[in-house]
Amino acid sequence: MSKSIWETLSTIDCSEHVEKKGQFSYLAWTWAWAMVKEHYPEADYLLRDDLVFPDGTMEVRVEVSIENLCHAMWLPVLDFKNKAIPNPNAFDINSARMRCLVKCLAMFGLGHYIYAGESLPQEKAIEESPEMIRAGAEINACLEKDDFYGAAELWAEWDYEEIKLIARAPSKGGQLSTESRKKAQSTEFRMALNEAKGISMEGVGEKI
Repeated sequence: MSKSIWETLSTIDCSEHVEKKGQFSYLAWTWAWAMVKEHYPEADYLLRDDLVFPDGTMEVRVEVSIENLCHAMWLPVLDFKNKAIPNPNAFDINSARMRCLVKCLAMFGLGHYIYAGESLPQEKAIEESPEMIRAGAEINACLEKDDFYGAAELWAEWDYEEIKLIARAPSKGGQLSTESRKKAQSTEFRMALNEAKGISMEGVGEKI
């Protein structure tokens, strides 16, 4: 039986992609959307009409569809103190829309624990298998030869939590060398991985 959307997204550790603005934490929308598309390439979102209140403050609304499930979310246009902004400018509105997108993704499970004030998701421990060890060695060999597409094809066979275990630091028992781990963060490898998974990254790269 395949995992539900919530089971898949709720156990992803987002901690390395949380950004601090003032006293509040935000999940980077670029990474969040890329992560959803990695697991669900057909996922889509819609910016619904903004709502303007009599005092000039605004509320943005986003709708996300993943497979046969759809959730909508709303968010006031806020400053870094989480106060509603009267007559917000275009940048404020754009930032609010993308934060609302991330908030909506939390309804599917991704980063939901951040809104609950927790630092890590509650997840089942994944045990390293002989197959994972072999995969790590093969990925490492490809990266050492700058065979990014070969490494990407092997990498794409594993889900997010499994690849985290495979690609962990050598000091923690990982199969990838320090140099290979650096190459796995390169633009060349990310492009190869996106191609291997059939993911379009058009528009991803902006940070709020």
